[in-house]
Amino acid sequence: MSVGAIVPFTNDFLVINGDASITVGEPVPAGRTKVVVLEFWATWCGPCVQSIPHLSELQRKYKDVDVTIIGSTIEPDEQKIRAFAKDKSMDYTVVMDKNKSLYSKVFTPSGATGIPFAAVVVNNKIVFSGHPMDPKFQQTLADAASKASSTKKELESLPLITESYEELMQKRPKELIQILTERGIKTGGYSEKSELANLIVERCSKTQYYKQE
Repeated sequence: MSVGAIVPFTNDFLVINGDASITVGEPVPAGRTKVVVLEFWATWCGPCVQSIPHLSELQRKYKDVDVTIIGSTIEPDEQKIRAFAKDKSMDYTVVMDKNKSLYSKVFTPSGATGIPFAAVVVNNKIVFSGHPMDPKFQQTLADAASKASSTKKELESLPLITESYEELMQKRPKELIQILTERGIKTGGYSEKSELANLIVERCSKTQYYKQE
């Protein structure tokens, strides 16, 4: 598939790493920009193995925006792929294209003759196809990632504690610990109720905290 082609929808593959519900080519909601890198590889391919650290680094770099790197192989041995992905620390999505869906819908139509081969896809439209170590690949991905939608969760802000020390002392120790724990403040070194109340006054009356997940 040449630059400008639309990637057809498929979810016919087995996810080894990443979100098990991931799909390729599904319509993108209005107002969002989704970037997908489809990289075709194999365990026996030396250049593919050499590109793994680079792809892992790029996925970590773009972890806060809607950029998903998918390494697709048509090799049939699931245990071998799982062990290989773990051993090589493939920190991006890895799929087994058992029925050659991605291979037949993207790799073959692109005219690719060897692996590794990568396509950068923005909202299901191919904007680059070629070798994943090509400088043009990295630049194209960087440009696409700069426009990708954010995936960072908005953290819930917690209110400042306006109660006085005396008012806090009317609460149960469990309630005081909860106030601190919600704000990510460790309470292990404080055994007395008065110590917890003092800590809340000192740490939670002027500093804005966000709820810890």
